[in-house]
Amino acid sequence: MKEIENHISTWIEKLSTTYIKLNGFSICPFAKKSQYKIIELIDEDINPILDSLDLIIYVLDYDYTFEQLTSIAKEYNTLYPHLVFLPDGKDRNTDINGIPTNNGKYNLLLCQDRSELQIARNKLAKTAYYTLWDKSYLKEILEQ
Repeated sequence: MKEIENHISTWIEKLSTTYIKLNGFSICPFAKKSQYKIIELIDEDINPILDSLDLIIYVLDYDYTFEQLTSIAKEYNTLYPHLVFLPDGKDRNTDINGIPTNNGKYNLLLCQDRSELQIARNKLAKTAYYTLWDKSYLKEILEQ
């Protein structure tokens, strides 16, 4: 688990770094301040309890495809409508204006409170943050 924690911690630092190519924004402007926990799953028994956390990062089976992760995210978004589950596939290369966004090593399912996430998205929508996003990637993320 220590290797996973180190990788995810490094990834969150990368998400929090500001980039000239992103007009001075970071990939995720709120990542640095997030309180999170990492849960490595043996099976798909997800029991999301955020308590005082901003984020739960579930580490899922290494052999899952991105399509399988997406299917799991859709299932849990239906089961828990007050939460948002976003898949981050190990092999799926995603970026914002050429800056990679995915963790690149593990299959992750990110769980956040829907209302809190929407508040953050609304704040970002009042800035130029979303202007550099690929339209299909932005739609995919915002429609979760």
